[in-house]
Amino acid sequence: MRFDQFAALIGLKLEPFQRKIVSAASGPEREIAVLIPRGNGKTSLMAAVALYHLLTVEDAAVYCAAASREQARILYEQAARYARALGEPHIVDRHLELRWCPDPSKARHFTRHLRVLAADAPRLHGLTPSLSIVDELHAHPNDQVYLALLTALGKRPGSKLITISSAGQGTETPLGRLRSRALALPRVTTKGYLTDARGPGLRMLEWAVPEDAELTPANVKRANPASWITRETLAAQQEAVPDLAFRRFHAGQWTERAGHWLPPGAWQACVGEPDFTPGEPIYAAIDAGGQFSATALVWVNDTGQVGCAIYEGDDGLIEAGEHVRELAQTYDLRELTFDPWGSGPLAAELERENILCTAFPQHDARMMPASALLYDKIVHGRLTLPDDPLLAQHSANAIAQHSRRGWRIGKPPGRPNIDGIVALAMAVDIASKPREPVKLLGWL
Repeated sequence: MRFDQFAALIGLKLEPFQRKIVSAASGPEREIAVLIPRGNGKTSLMAAVALYHLLTVEDAAVYCAAASREQARILYEQAARYARALGEPHIVDRHLELRWCPDPSKARHFTRHLRVLAADAPRLHGLTPSLSIVDELHAHPNDQVYLALLTALGKRPGSKLITISSAGQGTETPLGRLRSRALALPRVTTKGYLTDARGPGLRMLEWAVPEDAELTPANVKRANPASWITRETLAAQQEAVPDLAFRRFHAGQWTERAGHWLPPGAWQACVGEPDFTPGEPIYAAIDAGGQFSATALVWVNDTGQVGCAIYEGDDGLIEAGEHVRELAQTYDLRELTFDPWGSGPLAAELERENILCTAFPQHDARMMPASALLYDKIVHGRLTLPDDPLLAQHSANAIAQHSRRGWRIGKPPGRPNIDGIVALAMAVDIASKPREPVKLLGWL
């Protein structure tokens, strides 16, 4: 029995956006994330998915988790209502558990089950689920429950984890980290108000009003695909609730002042095969890390081709220096800019080797215009970025930090590596500076 046939039997009329979610849940990815504003029926749909899985998968073990047992109970109770509507004789309803029993008169003898989980991560590590559903991850105080279920995927071939939530606050939250990971995947497309991110093992669907779109009821409706949500309802909510709450729960926007610095899919749209010609002018930048960070070397040419190398550990700066020397032998290295905090001694060595080195202090006066320039070039497709997973992850880790003077690329709390993006901003900045032609003043 197909899911649409099952949905008809339980009285669930599937809408196009629900079919898209169900299609993603039945796809090859082991992990699925669905971010959609409140009121679009995501919990009710997941209850149907959970019950369908219970009925159609041999030895099904379905677990529903949330920030609290009471929250997870909402999904379970909806699944129980669907089961009653279905009239399936093999389904037995017990306290916070649905059991599939070969003999319904013997409820203790069951071969499949759907259970509500307490938000107690240490007790979840012994589970072997065939399907786990994490509800409203934005409300979880930490990622322990999510990680317990994520790591359980390796116990059973074909098992899946589905996370559903409305928008969160901040990149350094359980949901924020999941979203950042999804936005760094190889395929990220945005059509209208829907972002679809795909990669090995993970797929994310996110409905949200773009940050640059006017927050009118008509625009917000486009981020709320359910037919029962109307413009009038959204207009009333916009009048009734604070602006940040409306943006987060109804527009799908991440409301913290520090948010992802690029529109979804913009980075992936620039990924290609950078083309460099030996002897051509290039401009390079080093952002130095250390034992707990990374050292990034990035170089660009006049046509926006980008190369990079990212090193980790204490020897990263030494390796980056050797790579700079190789670049200087292969290309016309016009300028190397560096973070004076950690790269000063290396720059002094390279200057003695006739490589022009300039300091790039990473204060707002330098980083704000460099951040804006890099944003403009990526959004308008003026760079060809390498298909480098580390550089892409550094981009996904980075946030836009706002102040009265503007914004700049920065690190979120927890300080994940963003050195590759900082070095890219530095390299693009110096490559874009106008240079006066050399004037011949006389003969010696």
